[in-house]
Amino acid sequence: MFGLAGLLMIPTGQLSESMSIAVLVTSATTVPVAIAWYIRPRTSPFLSKVYVLYADIGIVLVLFSFQTPFDAMPGCAMFAIVAAFIVVAGSYRAMLIHLGVATITLAALGFLSVADGADPWLAASRAVTIGSLYATPFMVKAYIGQLRLSAARALRDPLTGLWNRRGLLDTVDTLRATRVAPAGSTDGSAADNGEALGVVVLDIDRFKQINDRFGHPSGDAVLIEVARRLTEAVGERSVVARLGGDEFVVVAAGTRGVIAQSDHRIRAALEEAFDGPPFTASVGSTVETLDADTNIHVLVRRLIALADIEMYRFKSRTSGSGLAARAEADSHEQTRHRIDALIAAGGPDIVFQPICETVTGSVVGFEALSRFPFGGGSPLSWYRDAIDSGLGPRLERAAIDRALEAMHSLPADTFISLNASADTIRTTNLLDRLRPHLASRTFHLEITEHERVDDYLAVTRAIENLRTAGVQISIDDVGAGFAGLRHVIELRPDTLKVDYALVHGIDSDPLRRAAAAAIIGFARQIDATVIMEGVETEAELQVATELGAEMVQGFLTGRPKPAAEHAEQAVRR
Repeated sequence: MFGLAGLLMIPTGQLSESMSIAVLVTSATTVPVAIAWYIRPRTSPFLSKVYVLYADIGIVLVLFSFQTPFDAMPGCAMFAIVAAFIVVAGSYRAMLIHLGVATITLAALGFLSVADGADPWLAASRAVTIGSLYATPFMVKAYIGQLRLSAARALRDPLTGLWNRRGLLDTVDTLRATRVAPAGSTDGSAADNGEALGVVVLDIDRFKQINDRFGHPSGDAVLIEVARRLTEAVGERSVVARLGGDEFVVVAAGTRGVIAQSDHRIRAALEEAFDGPPFTASVGSTVETLDADTNIHVLVRRLIALADIEMYRFKSRTSGSGLAARAEADSHEQTRHRIDALIAAGGPDIVFQPICETVTGSVVGFEALSRFPFGGGSPLSWYRDAIDSGLGPRLERAAIDRALEAMHSLPADTFISLNASADTIRTTNLLDRLRPHLASRTFHLEITEHERVDDYLAVTRAIENLRTAGVQISIDDVGAGFAGLRHVIELRPDTLKVDYALVHGIDSDPLRRAAAAAIIGFARQIDATVIMEGVETEAELQVATELGAEMVQGFLTGRPKPAAEHAEQAVRR
């Protein structure tokens, strides 16, 4: 195209006879350059610079050979074509230098045009119009970068950063070595020293239970941890991918000995201790010689299928053996150790959520809520694990002690609501813990739903001692779990807390509204007050007001925060 443009300028009369001959010769040289580019489009960096220099010199010489600089200015558009070539075959620095030459050339022709008598405004307009083309390569480069980013994201698992299935198949080509085992080799040396391809497939055992028990963020933490271990365990000529869900695959190339070592490192890495939820993994692996004629994509798919079969055979062997029971026992022991360590460190962190009067919105109390280290699941799962391990009362006592230590910065005219299960109330002298604070603070004791109450008589005796000392008794989560009608009748609470499950969406659900109205009506009959938990919208607060709930608690009126932050907020008010 450059050559054609040069040839078309010769008949215009703009060039001198000698310059016309020079342009003719230069135009002819573009033909071999075009052929060379067509044959080998991936030009070396050196040749790319030569092409750019060749084009820039030719354009500048031709443009400054025009008899009228104003007529030469449109030819500066050719610099934009060269810049597009640089985007593909050159460097960003080369493109900036090239566009600098183009801008200087265009500006020089503009000044010469004005000096030659051209209208300044017309020359400026032409310069801006042509100069705007110089922005094109920047936009093309940005677009190419965006395409590359989108392509990379499409090949990567967004959670772990590993390749996905498509990315795995696109990457395994890089694993093929320059030297492979000779086709048809059957002797031992070929098997040991020839090029082979190995695949390890693994998935996390009972991963759904991890999500259900500890929550999806903890499940994600397990997946990220497995991805990290696999990445660190494999060799250089390996590809690690997440096939989806809880299934991972490692493809490794090398000798059979190297692949066997990689397999061993992977299995050892999966046995390491983890601070998050305990997990185990099932592993299957296979290896096959890689011939020069092997279609590596077909081979990888087949090896994944074979390794998958071996993995599920392993699962079937261990599920009915003592290994599964031993793994379960180990998991139980890890859970107990984790809870013991937390209690020894002082128990869970404590945050306080405001409890407000429904009509005025003023804060009248705070509920002490437990917060546990990330990766161990929700507070409910921690307390359930503690109960299963025989540590339930110890963990609750540790939480109560920390709450009593932290509450002193909260306003003295607000009550503190503490949580305890029936078993903790029955087996612990909570009154001794609360007695030093009863003269200066009102307490509500919320009986939680962690477990069913089997001995109401013993729990009732403990509650009456607390009630006599001035502690208010509250039933938590009325309408859910074990907080049923007998619970209320046997324990005779001073306060009923309507569960979040009934409050959420109560403004648009007549059944929830009717259930909450029934609880509030029942509370009036037994002279108990009502706190509606989980109030998150103005509409839910309006329903609580209409139904006559004395107090509300939820994200709308205040989020759980450390006591010090509530104190700072009270000071600002």
